[in-house]
Formats: sequence, structure tokens, C-alpha cells
Amino acid sequence: MTELMEDTPGYAVSSPFDSASPGDCYFRARDGTRFKVLRHVLVDTSPYFVDLLKGVTASTSSELPIFDIDEDARTLHALLAFLYPVHVPDLLNGALILQLADIEEKYCIPESRIALGFSTAMEIHFADKTKPIERAIDLFSLAWRFDSRQACHFISRHTHPVDLTDKTTVKKSVHYSKSIESYIALTELRRQREFSLDGIIEALEPKKHFCPSHSSSDKMFFTFISMMKTAARHALLAPFPICHDAFSFLGIQGTDGIRVVTWCSSCYAGADRTRLTNQLREAISRYPQVVSIVPDEDVWRVW
Repeated sequence: MTELMEDTPGYAVSSPFDSASPGDCYFRARDGTRFKVLRHVLVDTSPYFVDLLKGVTASTSSELPIFDIDEDARTLHALLAFLYPVHVPDLLNGALILQLADIEEKYCIPESRIALGFSTAMEIHFADKTKPIERAIDLFSLAWRFDSRQACHFISRHTHPVDLTDKTTVKKSVHYSKSIESYIALTELRRQREFSLDGIIEALEPKKHFCPSHSSSDKMFFTFISMMKTAARHALLAPFPICHDAFSFLGIQGTDGIRVVTWCSSCYAGADRTRLTNQLREAISRYPQVVSIVPDEDVWRVW
């Protein structure tokens, strides 16, 4: 506990934590931002605050005690909002939920509060499917921990670009899910996607449309198949891939004439682009985009 100091400008504290709200002490974040709180509310929600506020005696309103909390203002605000019987929707996003999960044990935050906040944050993402999800692996792992199959399906679409062989990724997945099973589910999805690339390439009928010089030699033929697979992997990283044209989607021929797959102009000459595009769209619709392994029980619905 320290002496009261002036607020640091820059973070707007809203009710019920501003200076005009009821309270019998202040919590001060690392940047100096103060939050006015009621001790009895916090001690009823977390053993951490039972210990922190133990022995604090009542004081006049002009001399309220102040406690330094080693968190930034936004995280402290979210922590208090989770513990108080209030709802602050503008605070709820995936990144902040993960911050709270990181300090969950430190402040003895009830798991049910984290789960509820996670559910609300995911509703925001689901409302706008085009919005990217940052730290998708971590959020997927939380979804697994909270047994939300629908959230696992949705968030797994956003995990395709992540390097699953990175040791930090593995550690964080286990950290947030408290299980290795979430990581196994993602690696299985990655295996299925690699196996299913053949179906994407087959939709473009390469054997039929490669020119004779590029299809007569197995070595040459499979070299270009490898190029097509590399292009397909990149194009299919999007959570909801859209194919407007088969050639530009895989870089066979872009609208500006630039080729990602660098073969000769005779390859695919005269091919029916509309038919190939329709075939590729069907192949994409069958391509694995979400995890097939999900939590054993879907104990609560996200949406």
C-alpha cells in the first residue's frame, strides 16, 4: 500500500471504477492509472485479494488507501471487470482474454469468468468472418480447454499459416489448453490438408493440359506438380478461401499476366478456364479447413 498519487493521463477509467464511483480503496496500475474499488466485492471473488486487503482498516473518503498492482491499465481494468458483477463489452477481445488467462492463477480468477469472456469475444469474431484472428493457436487452445467444439472449428481455420513445429507454439498450446490433445488436433488437420492437396491439383487436370515437352518426362512433370502444390498451399492459407478464377488462384496465369508457376505458354493453352474453375471450387469445398478431432464434450455453446 502506498500514498495516493495523481492519475496518469491517457487511459479513461469508466464506471464503476472511476473516482466518482463508490469505493473504499484504489488500485493503481503500472502507468499510474487508478481504479476505485470496493474491497468486499473483490475479497468475495478471489483469495488473492483476501490476502492483499487483509488488515486494511476503514478510512475517510479523502484518504483512501491505494495498492499498486503490477499490470497495465487495460489488463487491470479487464481483471476488475471480470471479478465485479458488471459487463464491459468493449474490453472483450481475444488478446485481452489471453492476457487474463496468463494471470488467471496469480489473481485466482474463476475459470467460469474466463470462459464467459472467451465466449463473448468469439461472438465478435464470428459476426465478422473476414476479421483476422491474432494468436489463433492460443485462442484455439483456450477453446479446447473450455470444451467448445464450435469455437475449435471456427478458430482452426485461422491457424493454417502458423508453424506447428516451432517449440514456442507447442508450449503455448499446452499452456492455454492444459492438454497436448489440442496440439495433436492441429497437427492432424495439417496432415489432412497436405494429403488432400492431390485433389486440388487433380481438379486442374495437369496431365491433360501440360504441353508435350513438360509432360513426357516424369522428372519434369513432377517438378511442375510440386510447383503447383506450393502455390496451392499458399492460396489455401486463408480461413475462407475464395476462387474467382482457377488460373489466378494458383498462379498458373494471373490477371496481370504474371505466372507464379513458371511453365511455357503452351501449357494450358486453349483450356476451358470456366470448367476448370468450377472443378477447383468443388475441390476447395472438400478441402480440410477445420479440425476433425474435437473435445470429448461440448459443454457450452459459443454461438
